[in-house]
Amino acid sequence: MTRNQALLLLHLCVLCWGFTAILGKLISYDSIALVWWRLVLVNISLFIYMLLRRKKLRLSKTLFLKIAAVGAIVGIHWLCFFGGIKIANISIAMISVSSGTFFTSLIEPWVYKRKINRNEVLIGLLIIVILSFIGFSEFENSENPIAGIFLGSMAALTVAIFSTINGKLIQQADAFTISFVELIFALALVTIGLFIFFEVPETIFYPTQQDLVYLLLLGIGCTAFPFIASVEVMKQLSPFSVNLTINLEIVYAIILGYLVFGEQEKMTLTFYGCSFLILVLIMINEILKRNRKRKEQNIIS
Repeated sequence: MTRNQALLLLHLCVLCWGFTAILGKLISYDSIALVWWRLVLVNISLFIYMLLRRKKLRLSKTLFLKIAAVGAIVGIHWLCFFGGIKIANISIAMISVSSGTFFTSLIEPWVYKRKINRNEVLIGLLIIVILSFIGFSEFENSENPIAGIFLGSMAALTVAIFSTINGKLIQQADAFTISFVELIFALALVTIGLFIFFEVPETIFYPTQQDLVYLLLLGIGCTAFPFIASVEVMKQLSPFSVNLTINLEIVYAIILGYLVFGEQEKMTLTFYGCSFLILVLIMINEILKRNRKRKEQNIIS
């Protein structure tokens, strides 16, 4: 896979993740029950795929424990993210999660033992500022915005941690194995969180036929495929580039919302202007990365 192919695949993943917001609006379950079903179905689908393809999970004990620990972090991320949505609202949670780019600009150099890139830190901060313009008006519509910001920021920190570590793990195991083990342990943690800390809906084990169709689409098309693919692209892309592109999820989600739900999801000129600026920042980051690689290659040659 080339770098350009990895970028295209990553954007397809982000588009799939953006569509989860549409499905989330269509599915009748609340956020935590929805994510539980999402993880249940994605694990079932991956298990069936493993049986059909006769795949074997061959991992050393040390590597298995590392991947399992990352899976727990993935579970914490999902709980924080959907908890932020429940306490505050979608916009505040999404804006807070945008700080993941900034966290990655600090965590990635530490994990990969390289100097902090000032350009990445600056781009991460600019992304936070830009997305804040999009969600600022939502503060008046939230009962507890501070708690929502805290949980959203924790979700951002955890996604920065597990995506950066996955960039190292993909060098030691294949994307399917990493994704399957991580999602199993994410499900375990979310299950504990759901049945201990949240109010379990009475209908959680009895989804309607319509909900089941949407949940299957969410679990397989919008979770299993993009999760595995997003790990695979780490062979070509840095964790910072991945997390920077993931910021487009909110943009894709709102555009898809307008296409599906019509005028009720129509956005302001501020949103479209901010979306354009995010695209520009992603392009600038890619140009800077390519120029730095060329300079490094010229020095070596």
